[in-house]
Amino acid sequence: MAGHTDNYFLKMIQNLRKHEDVLLYDNILNTTVEDEKEVVDFLNEEYSLEALNHPYQSPEFNSHASLWAAKTVYISAQLILYRENKDADLSTLLPGFTSEVNTAAVLSADLCLRFLPDLIIQLKLIDSEDALIQVLEATLKQWHYSSVRYTQDIDLLDFAVVNSDPCLHQLYCNRIVQQRSMALAKHPVFYDSIRSQLGIYGSELWNEFSLSNHSS
Repeated sequence: MAGHTDNYFLKMIQNLRKHEDVLLYDNILNTTVEDEKEVVDFLNEEYSLEALNHPYQSPEFNSHASLWAAKTVYISAQLILYRENKDADLSTLLPGFTSEVNTAAVLSADLCLRFLPDLIIQLKLIDSEDALIQVLEATLKQWHYSSVRYTQDIDLLDFAVVNSDPCLHQLYCNRIVQQRSMALAKHPVFYDSIRSQLGIYGSELWNEFSLSNHSS
């Protein structure tokens, strides 16, 4: 899916998804309806591919959440590299998600939000006091499935949506194991499932988690 040649929004999201790298062409924050439709169409295709490997029943693609997340990442990257806006403008440039945060929204938004931790890490290297960091960390606090490898206060996270859906819960467990997040693995929401998932091969698949079970 090529899109029209000057859709920099689409080009950036495609590059992010295909190469896990941010590619920006200029300080272009504005997007058109056509730009956004092409991005949503592309992310829908990406979601369909990922859904083939989802456990249980995968929810339908949520285009609203997916577009919001794509714009959040796109604009955040622009702000990191081409900051011309005042801190007071951040809430306007990066509005929160206004619809229901359900399983479909979490998984659809994750297509792009999973790259947000890397942007924050880069921003901290540039300016650890940048007000944008707090804004983006607040986003990750709400959309924490996308930030398993990012250090957060787990006690402040809401797992209600995760608990409500077996597909999201299993995917979350898989990501915890993949990222070796011991703090999350020990959380009551995930502990029993991860322990069962690793089973007798726990010492081979994740020795640290296996050893912690014997010592607890």
